[in-house]
Amino acid sequence: MLDLLPYGDQSGLCARVLTEKLNRDRYPCCKRTVERDLEEMDYHPVWSEVGVDIAWTPDPIQPNTRLWAHKGPCKPLLLNRASAEDALLVALMAQELQPFLPRSASSVLSAHQATSDDVLRRSGRTGHGRYHAKVRSLADGPLMHPPEIDNEHVREINEALLNDEQITLRYRAASRGVENDYRLHPVGIVKKGLFIWLIAFKEEANRLVDGARTFRLDRVVSASRRHHESVASKLPDLQTVLDSGVLAYFPKDLVALTLRSRPSRAGDELINNYRDTPLSRDQRITKLDGGFLLEAQVRDTHELLWMLQGQAHLLEVLEPPALRQKVERFVAMAAEHYAPQADVSARS
Repeated sequence: MLDLLPYGDQSGLCARVLTEKLNRDRYPCCKRTVERDLEEMDYHPVWSEVGVDIAWTPDPIQPNTRLWAHKGPCKPLLLNRASAEDALLVALMAQELQPFLPRSASSVLSAHQATSDDVLRRSGRTGHGRYHAKVRSLADGPLMHPPEIDNEHVREINEALLNDEQITLRYRAASRGVENDYRLHPVGIVKKGLFIWLIAFKEEANRLVDGARTFRLDRVVSASRRHHESVASKLPDLQTVLDSGVLAYFPKDLVALTLRSRPSRAGDELINNYRDTPLSRDQRITKLDGGFLLEAQVRDTHELLWMLQGQAHLLEVLEPPALRQKVERFVAMAAEHYAPQADVSARS
């Protein structure tokens, strides 16, 4: 019955209509039973404590008839009773998933946060209450603060994704000093490191531009759904777009990578890390007389180059030649930059 009640801006339902719907769904009952249960849930505080918050308004056509609906903008999670595990689940979702929740789901979560916090503060539940403060998702690299994101932009984009609608986006790219307007067909949003990205296809002159584009949400100036304007049919799904190398940073062609480790304890430890987290599914590691040989099919991206530059003292790039030359140039430039300073330090 609670699942049948409307919510948000929808008008309520009378007991007679609810009874008909329940009977049609093979829940035999009478109108008086439905009225009694609705009045009980409206009156008794135990229902509001578990997130069931309903109310009635007079029917404008028949003033003696009550129209019932959920009070808040959303339906409740139909939990019989909030356990410590339920409350911890709500707390963890609020902590980690807020950027990926459309407005309706976010409203459900917000409606239950107060109850969740109350449960986690109760005597005997403090262990659960402290647990979510003991887990965090951190980006790779040095500890840095993520940029501020306008929550309204996130909500609008999430709603468009939920309803398969197009988006009008005003965006300020870091490489340009001006703002640009885009008409987009969104594919999904991705959190990578410190940043949250919108992945979408641009529409120009009534046609889609080839290739998915990426937009960092902290650089969005404004975002609005194009209500009832659906995204193009046969768009690739998010995983397909990611597999093509989007967000790996261009260029992104597949290359055969061959690395040789420096024969040292640090080199061995680095190779063992690649055993645990391989660069590709077909990765092979071969023991040599001195060190190891690593072979893998990878995407040739800026991120790969940056990683190899940071490991140049432990790994030597053998193939492909173009990537080897880039690392060699980096090592030479770094040595040239730091050598004069090292000479001065040695003399002093």
